[in-house]
Amino acid sequence: MRKSILLPIFVFISISLYSQQKGIVYYGQIESLRLKGPFGPDFNAFLAFDSNTSYYVVAMDSLDANTTFKKRYYTEDGMTARQFPENITSRYGKQVLFKRSQDSMYWNKWKEYYVAEVKPKIEWELVNETKQIGSFTAFKAKCNFRGRNYTAWYVLEIPLPYGPWKLQGLPGLIIEAYDEYKEFYVYFKSIEYPTSLQIDMSKIKRPDDHTKKWNTLEDYKKRLDHIYERMRNTSITIAEKMNTDVPEQQIKSEVFLESFD
Repeated sequence: MRKSILLPIFVFISISLYSQQKGIVYYGQIESLRLKGPFGPDFNAFLAFDSNTSYYVVAMDSLDANTTFKKRYYTEDGMTARQFPENITSRYGKQVLFKRSQDSMYWNKWKEYYVAEVKPKIEWELVNETKQIGSFTAFKAKCNFRGRNYTAWYVLEIPLPYGPWKLQGLPGLIIEAYDEYKEFYVYFKSIEYPTSLQIDMSKIKRPDDHTKKWNTLEDYKKRLDHIYERMRNTSITIAEKMNTDVPEQQIKSEVFLESFD
């Protein structure tokens, strides 16, 4: 009788201790929109997490203090190039904060543009395929998310539904992810789990002079549409001045990481 009482207590304590553990994954992230391959800037990134929260950061000044970025990046055949601004990192970087208890996601984009949205529901397809990533046996999953087809590799040793950027919702931690062209490519470097490193995961960080406003997901979609139309109108104006044919309009997924197509 005594043993039957102690066993549930022991299991409860074990689960409680596990849920309190914190971890941090270090990644590399390459962004190469319109280059049809992983040819763009290669940033350092990290994902800090506990049982309730994950916090992803990339393109942060301190993370890439020793990284040398080029002004232009080319496709594999060298025929197409994309130019990036000189300062492609910032003090706090690009952040995505996911709070499971609130079912909410908070993130920043561009300068002084902060978005709060309900956690995106991603329809994952679990694939019967594994591969070795570091010391982990990683499992494959696929999805279509906001205009792109993604492949993710997750590990069951850490059964928490987190991942880099906004990718989440699998039975285990995502340690590698990419779209079909690897224009967005996040790869595993190392992990500390559990970790004693203290990282503030309570909120998205902002410079003191930035707005405190939160935009909605609909605000963000409208902003993308505005940028897309402005680019289109600019190309038409240039073609008319040069007396040339108007170039074929690019599809949104070639312009934006999230196109919502």
